Amino acid sequence: MPERFLGSDMDVRGQNFELIPFGAGRRICPGLLLGIRMVQLMLASLIHSYDWKLEDGLTPENMNMEEKFGFTLQKAQPLRVLPIHV
Repeated sequence: MPERFLGSDMDVRGQNFELIPFGAGRRICPGLLLGIRMVQLMLASLIHSYDWKLEDGLTPENMNMEEKFGFTLQKAQPLRVLPIHV
């Protein structure tokens, strides 16, 4: 869920029209639950399988967390990390 919705009771199942990633109503995506579970599984597998190191000696305190507005909200400067196989 996007960071701007973390403090709210927003739901990705199409009930709130500010966030409808899978459609809404009668035309909601039938693969909604499968899609959510697969993304969580793949992300958990990547995080668990590797140790992660920030690129170019960057520290978490020095990371640029500014946002760039467009069709979607994204980081102004992309986060680059190096996977180190465990």
